[in-house]
Amino acid sequence: MLVHLRVQNIALIDEVAIDLGEGLNVLSGETGAGKSILLGAINLALGARGSKSLLRDAARPAAVELLFVDEKPAVQEMLAEWGIEAAGGEIIIARRFTPSGRSICQINQQLVTTAQVKKLAAQLIDIHGQHEHQSLLDSSRHIDLLDRFIPEVDPLAKRLTHAWEEHRKLQDEWERYEQNGRDRERLLSLMQYELTEIEEAAWQEGEEEALQEERKKLLYSEKLSESCLGAYTDLHGQQLRERSVIDSLEDALQKIQDAARYDDAFFSPYVSTLQEQAEVLRDVAASLRGYAEALEADPERLTAVQERLDVIAHLKSKYGQTWQQVRAYYEKTKAERDKLEHISETMQALEAEMARQKQSMQVLADQMTKLRLDAAKKIEKDITAVLETLQFDQPIFKITRTEKPLSPKGCDQIVFQIRTNVGEAMRPLHQIASGGEMSRVMLSIKTVLARQDEIGTLIFDEIDTGISGRTAQSVAEKMSLIAQFHQVICVSHLPQIAAMADTHLRIEKTVVQDHTITQIQLLTEKEQEEELARMLGGASITPAVLQNAKEMKALAKDWKASHISGQA
Repeated sequence: MLVHLRVQNIALIDEVAIDLGEGLNVLSGETGAGKSILLGAINLALGARGSKSLLRDAARPAAVELLFVDEKPAVQEMLAEWGIEAAGGEIIIARRFTPSGRSICQINQQLVTTAQVKKLAAQLIDIHGQHEHQSLLDSSRHIDLLDRFIPEVDPLAKRLTHAWEEHRKLQDEWERYEQNGRDRERLLSLMQYELTEIEEAAWQEGEEEALQEERKKLLYSEKLSESCLGAYTDLHGQQLRERSVIDSLEDALQKIQDAARYDDAFFSPYVSTLQEQAEVLRDVAASLRGYAEALEADPERLTAVQERLDVIAHLKSKYGQTWQQVRAYYEKTKAERDKLEHISETMQALEAEMARQKQSMQVLADQMTKLRLDAAKKIEKDITAVLETLQFDQPIFKITRTEKPLSPKGCDQIVFQIRTNVGEAMRPLHQIASGGEMSRVMLSIKTVLARQDEIGTLIFDEIDTGISGRTAQSVAEKMSLIAQFHQVICVSHLPQIAAMADTHLRIEKTVVQDHTITQIQLLTEKEQEEELARMLGGASITPAVLQNAKEMKALAKDWKASHISGQA
């Protein structure tokens, strides 16, 4: 759930920070006080498009921070995939806007994209407003809403999606072979040329590295010989030089051996060490001399090595930068050539595999259809029952299913239909003209969905527009019931809904140093009664209105106490 919200330097808000509780959170206030700004800020944090015009003070940055606590496995797996830790399920989504107009998104202080924020937000929060009925107005999304009632559909849908992708790959391959079939002879000739070129080159693994080392020795043979003979002279000496390193070492060894006659315990280890080193130096000197004597300039071999390296470079320029890549290209081309040589058999095999895949997908789609049809009967009944409590005249909610071509979602076209008044015909939801009616339909769906929906926080933005009286009371009761299973945040003008609040916040505009700012206050029980009185009586709060507010709050407490385990 959303436990804390902080907004800084956005529109009328200089800086506000509020704590939200479990159950039903109600935000109330005069029209224009800034309720829509607050919800707009939440949307900004969750990835909505923003601009520098949002900044209250154009010289300062703006920020929105949301603190959620959510330990659902799906959420934790998503964060782990992104390398983000969330100890205790705490998730801070932050978005900052610079005066230059840039925005920065973070999750638990790690930079992320808006796409990642939106993906995570879909698991944490659902925002529904008076003018945000797309999910109901767009019949193509009704199947997704229905599937949220049926957990068993999800694993089938994932299998079907995977099978669909595999089928698509097979189809692409088949189409490629169909195209290649028209150019078969040309392609076979090209493939054979490439295979022959690689085969005749006979490039062996490790050959290039060995040739490069040999080439270096051949190019610098004179320099190598000079260095080796010079080092040999330093170590072993020559006729023109009186003493060498080995001569000096042997003289030192003789002196230490003489000393050892008087203190063997001390000098004996050094005698052994110097004897070993002298032998090592003799071996090194001999090796250097042998290496130098074996070296000789060989222009013909150098030319042969260079030509071989040129052949390898040619292969690399066409087929890959390493021996492994060239070899992989060879194997792939050889396999493609074999398939192309037997293209009819290849295409028949692909067609058979596609047919098998399609049959498998159809089985999954049929299973999904059965689950949807079975669930639809109960869902229709449950939603109709809720609609009856929301002041519709003998309403009927219907889920219709028609056949459509196979897709990753199955073979079902799902459309929600409704009759809101007795004597009227059933109509698709998008034909409902009244925003108030649409709000109540959405509330009914969410009421029935509440026990199964895993989204922790639901926000209702003034969906009570156009309703009053007993209908308003019914809406308030349904929100309270939903709040048994989810955190609900509701912006409302209706006292009936405010009376049901478990947490009540008042949003108001004030003038500070000639500047209008929006402030938010968490209300005490007495302040809640005063706010209810304002909502009931307007500017003039009489003792009778205040008494009415107290009674409304008391009745709400009694209703919640008696329905805390009730059903919608």
